[in-house]
Amino acid sequence: MQRKLILFSVVIPFLITNPVSHAIQARSDKEQTQTVVSGTAVQSVVPVQAQSQVGSNSQAAPTSNSAFNPLGPTVMCSFLPRDFLECKEPIDHRNNDSARNEKGYGCLRFGGSNYEDVEHTKVQCTVYTDIDCYGARTFFRDGVPCVRYTDHYFVTTLIYSMLLGFLGMDRFCLGQTGTAVGKLLTMGGGGVWWTIDVILLITNNLLPEDGSNWNPYV
Repeated sequence: MQRKLILFSVVIPFLITNPVSHAIQARSDKEQTQTVVSGTAVQSVVPVQAQSQVGSNSQAAPTSNSAFNPLGPTVMCSFLPRDFLECKEPIDHRNNDSARNEKGYGCLRFGGSNYEDVEHTKVQCTVYTDIDCYGARTFFRDGVPCVRYTDHYFVTTLIYSMLLGFLGMDRFCLGQTGTAVGKLLTMGGGGVWWTIDVILLITNNLLPEDGSNWNPYV
């Protein structure tokens, strides 16, 4: 009887611990990198669980690449429309070619009714503080027309020319003081100068003296 008890006390613990040790060993073998020999090449095989962990870690790691992404939500600062920029006015060189050549940009003259008559230059623009974009926030934008608006209105000047043109009021409004005085003294050149100025205004050949464009806001 004692021998049977001793035998059971030795066999039963062995039977219990043996499956547990096999399970622990099998689990450790799955977690370790396995080496597979295929012909003469030896390949290292990473378990699926380890691969998923590596993939998640690589996705969570921050990227240090700061290059511009054209498919990203941030656009280049130089591509922003004029509404998001604060641009300076074109520089007025007043027919000073040497100053224009030294500066590299600016306007020799302002005005012009047709596109081919208008000069174009570049101006310095800065992105507004609340706008997020990529690149330099201060840059030069080319292709800005040399157009300037002052207090000269076409309709108002035409009315002056038709009603008070014999007094030279139209040319006074345009800043052409010398010819305005001559027109006043001759009472509109006996009506001929008066009529000619009305035609010149309608055909856009009589413009402000300072070279500015007609103000479109009446």
